[in-house]
Amino acid sequence: MSKDIIILVPNGRRMKVHCTPDTSFLQVLEDVCEKHGYQPNEYNLKHHNIIVDLTSTIRFCNIPNKAILEMVEAEKKRIESNVTVGLLLDDGERRTAEFSPHTSLYDLIISLAANELPTMKNPTIMYMRQEVIGISALKEKSLRQLGLITGRAILRLMDKTETEQANVSAVYRAKPKEELLEIKEAKLAISPGINEINNLQSTPDDDIQKSVQKQDGTKKFDPIELIKNEKNKEQQKTEPTTSFNIETNIDNDTNSKSSDEPMTSKHFEQKQKSLETQEALERRLRIEEEVNFLGSQKAIAFMQQEEIQDELSDLPDDFYELSIEEVRKIYHDLQQKRMEYEETPLLTSNKRDQLEKEMSQQKLNLYKNVVVRIQFPDNMILQGVFSPMDTVENVNNFVKEHINDPNQPFQIFTTPLKETLDPKTTLLDAKFVPCVHMHFRWLEGSNSNGYLKDEIYLKQTSSDAASILASKYRAPTRRKLEETQGNTQSRSSTSKESKLPKWFKK
Repeated sequence: MSKDIIILVPNGRRMKVHCTPDTSFLQVLEDVCEKHGYQPNEYNLKHHNIIVDLTSTIRFCNIPNKAILEMVEAEKKRIESNVTVGLLLDDGERRTAEFSPHTSLYDLIISLAANELPTMKNPTIMYMRQEVIGISALKEKSLRQLGLITGRAILRLMDKTETEQANVSAVYRAKPKEELLEIKEAKLAISPGINEINNLQSTPDDDIQKSVQKQDGTKKFDPIELIKNEKNKEQQKTEPTTSFNIETNIDNDTNSKSSDEPMTSKHFEQKQKSLETQEALERRLRIEEEVNFLGSQKAIAFMQQEEIQDELSDLPDDFYELSIEEVRKIYHDLQQKRMEYEETPLLTSNKRDQLEKEMSQQKLNLYKNVVVRIQFPDNMILQGVFSPMDTVENVNNFVKEHINDPNQPFQIFTTPLKETLDPKTTLLDAKFVPCVHMHFRWLEGSNSNGYLKDEIYLKQTSSDAASILASKYRAPTRRKLEETQGNTQSRSSTSKESKLPKWFKK
């Protein structure tokens, strides 16, 4: 959206400048100085006692329409220097070089991407939502006109095949008149057939054909034909299931007719999901028969999956782009967090310690096991089940039982801060309940014979079974959960009774 900006010139005059969203403030200042005979390097623009960044554009300045900007003398004369430009190609490669602000975009492309330019039908440079399309426009546009007179910038070179710009603001643009006329015609075509659509289930096929013949043949949109096509598609989907039911009934009894309705695709999917959940529950109950235990603490060893990392690396760029609904959810969550931080009262150190003790006691009541995983540099993971009151020293002794050289000093630590663990601290105090993922490393050099014992590599468990076993042991206990809920209810009831005065009697 274009804006009109009023500039207060030092000689007392006012000048009105018409600006587009891609106009830079440097260009506005140069136009005013050229008309009134001033040097643009010696002046700045000020808005509400704030110096405006001359390299920014009208689109991102957050200045309203018909705003008044004042020309003020700069403390130092503005000196232009070379601009470090990074040119981003379609394949993700980035090429950097230094250029003068007066360099045209065409010369920039020739120096950095001379081989790629002939293959493009419509070369385009994109910078801060500014698009310079075509060779003629690239020759006329310079870095200075983009607002780049110093510092660094990244420009994107692409072959623009479509004239429309793909951005989020396109969602809010008004539709053209032709599309609005088509929508109105479609609504007019739908309105006379609404009653026929509502009574479609009760009318036979002959009546439907007659109603279709009565309609005008010049109409583009026919709702009844659309519904008939959808019905035919649904019948085609259900044909294999119906034929299967008919064949089974013939095999069982040729004279009897089945009273059951044919199974639809939705019923089939629901039945399949219920079977999958039942199989998962049965596997969870028998998971200890599937894994290979190595010794105490229900120790198992498995290899980390590499397929997940490959899938993450192969994700397209569109996967990381946020939709409007996702942005709204993130913004809503941030507002909720801000309200929580503002409404929480300030606590003393004694009160904080008391709350931490209560939280740790709740965890101790909820969880009776802690699943500890130690990942080795060769992507082998050693898993064990501990008690919340076990110490880090117990975990160290557990690792010593399974490594190849127990006498060689080693260290287990957590990431991302890479904290070394105190052997005397319990897993509950270290906030490792109900599960923790640790890492292993040798303190002195490396062992060429490997990390774990040779027989452990032969008794590996699948990662799927290891995850099911871990979820089974880190789940909260129901008995403890019910007790904690009962205690909280009793506390609330006693607190309510204590608030009543002694003289009050029912």
